[in-house]
Amino acid sequence: MSQAFAFITHVRAKPGKRAELMAANARMQAETAKEEGVPIYAFHTASDSPDDFWYYDYYETQAAYEAHNASPVFKEVMGQIMQLADIVEVARLDPFGPRSEEHTSE
Repeated sequence: MSQAFAFITHVRAKPGKRAELMAANARMQAETAKEEGVPIYAFHTASDSPDDFWYYDYYETQAAYEAHNASPVFKEVMGQIMQLADIVEVARLDPFGPRSEEHTSE
C-alpha cells in the first residue's frame, strides 16, 4: 500500500477577490514547485463558474505534507487565501493501483 495521498479542495473567491486569489495561488504554486515530495500541485478554475477554484495536491509522504504545511510561504499564503475565499469542500484521497510512471514498455 502506498503512503502517498492527495487532497482535492474546492474554494470560492469572495466577491471581487478573484484576481487577488489568482495571484496568491500563483505564488503558492511557484514555491511548492521547489519542494521535494510534492510532484503535483495543480490549481484549476471551473469553466462555468470562474470564481470556483479546485486545487489538487499530491504528497509522496506524510513528511512531505508536513514540510509543505510548515513552510513560511504556505502559512502566509493560506492566511491570504482565507481572506479571499471561502472553503467549500476538502477531501483527502488515497491512491490505489499503479501510477503512470510505474508503467514501462519493454
